[in-house]
Amino acid sequence: MGSEVSGPGAQAPGPSQVTAPAARAWAVAAATAAVRVPALNAESDAWIVRGWADVAVGCLALDGLRPDGPGPGGSGLPGAFGGLDEVVRAMGVLSGGQHAARLRLLRRFAGPVPRWYPDARPVAGFIRRIRGIAWRAADLVAGFGELLLSTATALPRDAPCPLVSARQLAWGVRYRPSPSDAHVTLRLPVSRRLARRTWMCLPGLASPGTVIAEVPSTAPPLEQQIWRGIHEGAHLDHLTSLARRGPLAPSPGEFGAGLLIAESYAMAVEILAAVECVLAGEGHAVWQLAAGLIERATRLPGGAHPAAEFADLPTLAEVYLLGPIEILADGAAAAALPEELISSLRDRWRAACAAYPPAAAFGSAAAHLIGRSTRP
Repeated sequence: MGSEVSGPGAQAPGPSQVTAPAARAWAVAAATAAVRVPALNAESDAWIVRGWADVAVGCLALDGLRPDGPGPGGSGLPGAFGGLDEVVRAMGVLSGGQHAARLRLLRRFAGPVPRWYPDARPVAGFIRRIRGIAWRAADLVAGFGELLLSTATALPRDAPCPLVSARQLAWGVRYRPSPSDAHVTLRLPVSRRLARRTWMCLPGLASPGTVIAEVPSTAPPLEQQIWRGIHEGAHLDHLTSLARRGPLAPSPGEFGAGLLIAESYAMAVEILAAVECVLAGEGHAVWQLAAGLIERATRLPGGAHPAAEFADLPTLAEVYLLGPIEILADGAAAAALPEELISSLRDRWRAACAAYPPAAAFGSAAAHLIGRSTRP
C-alpha cells in the first residue's frame, strides 16, 4: 500500500480505508471508462490498454501489494485489481504492445497475470498518419519554443525546488490560473516510468477526491519541478473543477475524450506559464518549459524525434499540440472546459499577450491555424 500524505484541505479517510467492494466498483468503472476512446482499430486497442495500465496504478494505491494472489488461470481478487481483471477479461483485447507490457508489470503486484490479459505483441491493424494540421501546429509550437529558449538566455536562473511533490506544486501555484490544493499525495512503490500518469480521482476521500502519486524519478530536478508544479498541477486543478459538479471517482477527465480535454488544458497552462515566467524573470523555468514545447512538437510519429510511447497513439500525440492551440484561440476544446477554468485562463492569457508581444503573435497564428480546414 502506498503511504498517504494529506495535501492542504484533504481529510481522512483516504484510499487505505476503502473497502474491497468499493475498490472493485471503482476499478470496474475506471476500466470501463478506459474502453471508450475516440479511435478505431489498432489505435483503439493500444489506447484502451494504455488506459488499463493507468487504472492499474490506482488499483495499486487501493489494494497494495499482493504477490501471492490467484494464479494465471483465474482472478478472484476481492478488491480493485479484481475489478480490473473482470473488465479486461470481458473485452478480450489480444495485444497492446508497449502498453500491455506496462499493464502486465503493474498487474504482477497483485500476483500472477491472468491468461486473458493482452500480451505485448504490437497491436495488429492500421494506424493512421499524423494529420497535416497537426504538423502545422507542431511548427507553430516549436517556433514559439525556440523563441522562448532565446529569451531565457538573458534571464536570471534560480536553483530548482527540492524534490518534494508539495514544494513543486506550491511553486507552480502562481503560474496556474485556477490553482487547487485539496489533494492527497500517495507514495507508491513504482518508478515514474512505470506509473506514467500519477494524477487521478480515487474513492474514500473527501471531495474532490484528487490524488497525486509521488514516485521515484530519474528526471533532472528542474524537469520534475515543471512537470509536477505546472503540468500535473493543472490536471489536479481540472479534476477539482469537474468534481464540483458532484463526487467523481473515476473522473471523466481521466480517460478517452475527457483525457484529450485534460491534456489540452494542461498544455495551455504550460504555454501560459512560459510567458508568465518570462515576465517574472524566471529564466530556468522558461528554458525548461520551452524545451518541453519543442519536445512535444518533435516527438510526433514520423517527426524529428518520435517517441515510442506515441507510435500507435496518433490522436493522443496530436492533442498536446492542437489542444492548447484550440483552447488559447477559444476553439472547440475551450468550450468543453468548465467555465471557471476557461474564464481564468482566458483572462491570464490576454494579460500575458498584452505584456509580451511574441505571445500575442503566437495567439494570432493559433487562431488562424484552427480557422483553416482541418483536412489533411
